[in-house]
Amino acid sequence: MNSSHQIISAAPDPRDLAFAPGQSLMQAGDRVDLSGSMAFFRRRSGLIAMVTAAAVAIGAAITYSMPVTYTAEATVSLLAPTEDPGGVAGAGRQAGPAPNSSYVDTQVETLKSRDLAQRVAGALGVLAGKTTAEQAVIVTQFQSNVSAVRSGESYALKVVFKAPSGQDAAKVANMYAQQFTQLEVESTRESNQATARLVEPRLQQLLQQAHSDTERLQRYRIANGLLSTSGASLTEQEISSYNQEVTKARAEAAESEARLGTAQAQLRSGSSGEDVGEALGSSVIGGLRARESQVGGQVANLQARYGPNHPELVRMKSELAEVRSDIKNEITRIMANLAAQRDVANQRLASLTTSLGAARGNLARNNAAMVGLDELERAAQSSQAMYESYLNNYKQLVAQDGTQRPNARVLSLAEVPLLPSSPNVPMNMILSLVIGLGAGLAAAYVAEALFRGVTTADEVQQGLGIRCLGSVPLLASVSRKSRREVPAITQEPRSAFAESFRSLRTSIEHAVYGPAQVIAITSALPKEGKTTIASCLAQTLAVGGRGTILVDCDLRGRGVSRLLRLSSDHPGLIEVLEGNVPLADALVTGESGLCVLPIKPSDMERDNLLTGETFARLIEELRACFDHVVLDLPPILPIASGRTIAGVADATVLVVRWRKTMQGAARSALNMLPRESVNVVGVTINQVDIRRRRLFGYSDPSYFYRQYKGYYA
Repeated sequence: MNSSHQIISAAPDPRDLAFAPGQSLMQAGDRVDLSGSMAFFRRRSGLIAMVTAAAVAIGAAITYSMPVTYTAEATVSLLAPTEDPGGVAGAGRQAGPAPNSSYVDTQVETLKSRDLAQRVAGALGVLAGKTTAEQAVIVTQFQSNVSAVRSGESYALKVVFKAPSGQDAAKVANMYAQQFTQLEVESTRESNQATARLVEPRLQQLLQQAHSDTERLQRYRIANGLLSTSGASLTEQEISSYNQEVTKARAEAAESEARLGTAQAQLRSGSSGEDVGEALGSSVIGGLRARESQVGGQVANLQARYGPNHPELVRMKSELAEVRSDIKNEITRIMANLAAQRDVANQRLASLTTSLGAARGNLARNNAAMVGLDELERAAQSSQAMYESYLNNYKQLVAQDGTQRPNARVLSLAEVPLLPSSPNVPMNMILSLVIGLGAGLAAAYVAEALFRGVTTADEVQQGLGIRCLGSVPLLASVSRKSRREVPAITQEPRSAFAESFRSLRTSIEHAVYGPAQVIAITSALPKEGKTTIASCLAQTLAVGGRGTILVDCDLRGRGVSRLLRLSSDHPGLIEVLEGNVPLADALVTGESGLCVLPIKPSDMERDNLLTGETFARLIEELRACFDHVVLDLPPILPIASGRTIAGVADATVLVVRWRKTMQGAARSALNMLPRESVNVVGVTINQVDIRRRRLFGYSDPSYFYRQYKGYYA
C-alpha cells in the first residue's frame, strides 16, 4: 500500500471515538419535549387510521348484521312478610324471612328461573299446540331473554325482557311481573293442597292406628283386671276400702270385748248388774227401776198399815218380786247381747282380714301386668299425639287455602318501546372507533417497538456506534424532473439530490487523515443502493473536475454495469486482471469525464482475482492515473471477498437503506470488517424520503429541508 493508506490506517478509528449502542450524544434537558411523541403519531398515522377504519368497518358490519331487539321494563316491589300469631295466613301475608339482600337476590334468581318462564309462556298461550321439544325451546328463549336487576339498595326489582318487537317485549315483561307477584301465592297454595292430599290418607291411617292402640289397651285392662276409676285401679280402691273397714272392725271388736269384759267384771264383783253401763242406758231397765221404786213404796206403806199377810201387801210383794225378776232377766239379756256383739265384731274382723289378703294378692298380680299396660299406654298416647299433630296441621292447611297474599306487587307496567335497544348504532360505532383507535395505537406501538430499521443519524451513531456521513434523499421526494439517479447529478446540479453527494464527498474527506483517493462503497445486504451511491459519488467527483474512475467489483451483481447500461460484451475488470485486455481498452468514458471499469458477465468463479496481488497492483496503477478511485464492492454479509477488497481502500463507506436496513444487519457487517485493515469512515443513509423525514424528529439535518429547500431552486 502507499503511504497515504498507511497514514489512514494508523489514524484513530472513528468507531473508537463513537458511542456505544444506546448511549446518547448529549444529556437530555429538563424540559418536556413532545416532538418525539407527535412525530410517532404522524409517522404511524397511516397504520392507526387503517386499523381504526378496519375496526369501524367490522363494528358496522357486526352492528347491521345483528338482529333488532326491543327491551321493555316492568317494576315490581317486594313486600315484607309478616308473622301470623293465630297460625292462619289469611290474616296477613305469608310468614317468611325479612327482605334483606339475600332475600332480594333469591327473588332475582326466581325471576330468571325456568319455572317462572314456563308459567309465563303458558299464561301467554304460546305453548298451546306445541310438541314437548318445541315447548322446551320456547321456555329456554323466554328464560334467556329475561333479566332482573335490583334498583339500588331498595326492594324494587326491574323485570327486563328482550324481544324482536316492542309489543311482544312489553307484553311478556308485564306478564312476567304479574306471574311473579302470584308465583309465591300459587306455589304456596299448590304446596298446601299437595300436602293436604298427602296428609289426608296418612291422617286416616293414624286415626285407625290410634283406635287400634286404644282398643288393645282397654282389652288388656279388662283381661288383667286393671279397670280403674278416678285414676286408680279397682283393686287399689278395694284394698283401700278393706283397710278402712278392717280398722273400723278391729276397733268395734275391741270396744265390744271391752264392754263385755267390764260388765262381767262388775258381775263377778257382786254387783246385781244394775250398775252395768249397758244397763244404765237401757230404757227397759229404767222403766223397771221406776216400777220397782213405785211398788216398793206401796209395799212399805202397806207394811206400815197392815200385817205381813195382808192380801194387798202380799200382792204388792209378789209384784215387786216380779219386777225385780224382770230387771235381772233384762240384765242377763243385756250381757248376752254384749257377748253376741263381741262375737259378731270378731267374725266381721276376720272376714275383712281375709278379703284384704285376697285383694292384696290381686294387686300383686295387677302390678305384674302393669309392665305391659305401660307399654300399651305409651303406644296409645304416641298414636294419639301423632294423630292430633297431623290433624292440627291438616286443619291449618285447609284454613290457609285461598287466604294467601302475594309478597310482591307491580309498581309499574312496561310500556311499548319506540326504539330498539339493540343494536345501538351510535354506541356501537363509538365503541368501534374507540376500540379501533386503541388497537391502532397498540399496533403502532408494536410496529414501532419491533422496527429495527435505520432511520436517523442518531440511530446510526447510537445503535451502530459509528459516524453518520450523511443522508441521500430519495430522488422522487426532491425532484420532479429526473427519474434516474446518475443523470440527475448533471441534469440538476443544484438539486438537493446532487448536493447530498457533495456533502457525502466532504464528509468522507473530513473523516480520514490525508487524501481519500480510493473510496470503497459497500452495504450489509443486496438492494440497499450501494451501486447508486458509488455511481453518483463518482459522477459528483468527475463533474467537480477530478479524474475519477468507477470500478465495478461486484462479480455477481454487476451493479454498475447494469445501472449505467453498459454492454455485456465489453471487456472489463476480470479481463484486465487476467491480462487478456489492456486497461485502456476496458475503460468506458462518459460525457462528464467519468471512467468506468465494468465487469463482463461470467459463470466462472473469479473472486480470487479480486483478493490477490494482481488486484492490488491494479489499484496502485489506478491511483497513479486518477484523482479518485470509487470501488463498488459486493455486500459484506453474503460475499466474503468484499472484506478483502475493502482493505485496499483509503476509506470505506457502509450504505444503509432508510427504514429498510435492520440495525442488526448493519452491525454484523461492521463487525465483519476488520478494524486493523479496513478504514470504515462511516455510514450513509440512502433513499431518505424527505417528505416523510419530518415524522422522525429533528435530529437529522434533512428535518429542516423545508427551511432551506429554496437554495436548491
